[in-house]
Amino acid sequence: MDQKSCLRVGAVSFLNTKPLIYPLLNGQLQTEEISLSAKVPSRLATKLSHGELDIGLIPIIEYFRANAKGAAYRILPNIAIGSHGSVLSIQLFSRVPIQEIQQVALDTSSRSSVALLKIILAEKYQLYPKFINCDPSIDPASAKTDAVLLIGDAALKNLGTIKYSTDLGTEWHELTSLPFVYACWVARRGVRLGNVPNLLLEAKTLGIKQIPEIARIEAPKLGFTEDLCRRYLQHHIHYDLDESFIGGLELFYKLAVKHSLVESGQTLSFANT
Repeated sequence: MDQKSCLRVGAVSFLNTKPLIYPLLNGQLQTEEISLSAKVPSRLATKLSHGELDIGLIPIIEYFRANAKGAAYRILPNIAIGSHGSVLSIQLFSRVPIQEIQQVALDTSSRSSVALLKIILAEKYQLYPKFINCDPSIDPASAKTDAVLLIGDAALKNLGTIKYSTDLGTEWHELTSLPFVYACWVARRGVRLGNVPNLLLEAKTLGIKQIPEIARIEAPKLGFTEDLCRRYLQHHIHYDLDESFIGGLELFYKLAVKHSLVESGQTLSFANT
């Protein structure tokens, strides 16, 4: 297969992504059609927009922001990183009750989570605190702000370390009764996808079956218990993009427009496979 037909695919370097890419990483699913790399979510969006990737697992807010600028991205169907209730890995850690929060430090690794937090605070609590950026390595207990938003492995590492912790997946579900989509595989305009969407779908199917193995391998690397990793991947993260998740995605977009987080006038566009 010639080099031009090998698509550059970028995935998120978090535990919750492993079931989507594990069969590609361990060689179980061998293909010359995919060249895989792993970065933080926000960095993936930048590389995709600069043409350094053909397909990226990007924060969903970046899909809307890029398409508002004419990117014409397409979502690959049937695959997502989402939650239907508690997500565990997106937490607002605070020293005060949520109603008393005046300043929040934001882990900017995922821009969708930042937008989700702003929507929840405004819609559910009528709160509009001051936001500042912070490093994902911040210790919520020693932060100078009232609260800290952490995502991914950093959030999991800090569970139970501070008095108040708010799970944004739970908050969204209580607010809307819908699931939430954090990230999707997204393709750039003009990229000939070939069989890659089907390969990524096969990787997801195989990877979900291998979650116990993934948990066993990843737990010691991250300093988590194997049980936590397995419960997180099997019961808190969902990898399908069915009608209910698309409904949650559409409502998120409407609320993001309402709160001036994205521009209006967009619709979801899916790749033909």
